[in-house]
Amino acid sequence: MNRNMEEKLPQAVEDRLQEAYDIIRKGEIKQMHKQSGTYKKCMSVAAALVLIVTVPSAVFAAVTYFQKTAHRESDQLTYEFTLNYELVPGEYQVTADYIPDGLTDNGDGKYLGGDDSWITVMPVYTMAELEKINGQIVVEGIDQIQHTQLSGMNADVVTCRNAETYKSPTYIFLFNEKDGYVLHIIAGCKIDPEELMKFADSLQAERIGDGRYETADEKALREQEEKTTEELALEASETWDALIQLGIPQNKIYAVGEELHTCDGAYGYTITGYEFLDGIEGFAENDFFDYTRFDGWLNPDKTLLPYTRQHYGKDGQLLSEDKAEQEILRVNIKVHCYDDQPGSDIPLDFNLNYVDKNPDGTYTWAEDYYTSIPAEDYFLQMNDSAVYIDKAVHTQGEDRKDFFFCELAKDETLSYTLLFVVDQDRKADFLLSPSGSNYSVWQTESMTAKEIRDALEGYIRLQ
Repeated sequence: MNRNMEEKLPQAVEDRLQEAYDIIRKGEIKQMHKQSGTYKKCMSVAAALVLIVTVPSAVFAAVTYFQKTAHRESDQLTYEFTLNYELVPGEYQVTADYIPDGLTDNGDGKYLGGDDSWITVMPVYTMAELEKINGQIVVEGIDQIQHTQLSGMNADVVTCRNAETYKSPTYIFLFNEKDGYVLHIIAGCKIDPEELMKFADSLQAERIGDGRYETADEKALREQEEKTTEELALEASETWDALIQLGIPQNKIYAVGEELHTCDGAYGYTITGYEFLDGIEGFAENDFFDYTRFDGWLNPDKTLLPYTRQHYGKDGQLLSEDKAEQEILRVNIKVHCYDDQPGSDIPLDFNLNYVDKNPDGTYTWAEDYYTSIPAEDYFLQMNDSAVYIDKAVHTQGEDRKDFFFCELAKDETLSYTLLFVVDQDRKADFLLSPSGSNYSVWQTESMTAKEIRDALEGYIRLQ
């Protein structure tokens, strides 16, 4: 049969099928009583079912594009799809007839509002796409699954565990076995559930053309590329492990008062002094990159309130959760421009690089990490970078993206002050480095561990 031919069941068969389905859905077939009315009804259904079995397979194939099963194991949900290759996969365009107030259609399935108020309709899982992912969709960290009907399709509304604490999104899957696609919606935690359901119930998917399955050659090429990517990731992981074992060379760690050179010697940075402070009293608000980040985190005397901190192991397992006290680190820095190109745009920001100290006194990069819980909207230690600089020149509008940059001429020197927010019990756990330096640490896919160490520009130890 030509795959592009429109395939339909004969109307008489379709009518008997729908009659049988209606009876089954209403639960009217429960047991075979020999009372005349029930018996005749069941015999009628049996006849319809016989028709189903005797319909030629090529015609029966038009009934459904795929069959779906769902398996849940702990907090993991797996959908598995058995595809009907007798039918031609389609390409679809999805539109929403209802958009919740406060959201704007930004195109490409994105409906955006304020922070955590958004809806995204992901690219459609067509039959061809389902085949590429081996007929599986997996969702991790789930809590509840609500089975319902949306936009005329069977649908699952999936919520995550500890959704409020982690500001987890809501997932909705709509399954259309008849037309051969799965719609996947992701919604931010601030979207009203009723509004989300109205949105999902208004979706229209229009078939805009035929798709196709991969050829054997295309599939082999894709699988080879995926294998190569996996191999590169494995090699990168092995390089990282070797780098951790080697640690940071002692000659790449500088003391306070020593100059650290970056960008092939173009710039030289020297920390001239530092101090840990209780709060931000006395520092001008305009010199903070975003003073609003401190909203809700300051006592009346401008000392810092504690935040809820989580400690994760290198494999991502949660190790502990506690309240962390905070302090301010003030760092005085001098940067000198050795570059012979006029108008050099020099980074002034530094980063805190958390490390582990080995028994022999050497350092290596820390693999565990700490973070705040999303529900607290805590952003004071974002990217482990500074929150304040007293010599900012890019302070208005779009210019503000360069808040921590300035232009220096050759042989010009600038002295400035940065402020960082640090955990009170982790003051000795980091080294400092200019923002953007030591880029080789992230080149584990293209460099060996030795090459990475040799290319390091260096770090500065405060204590």
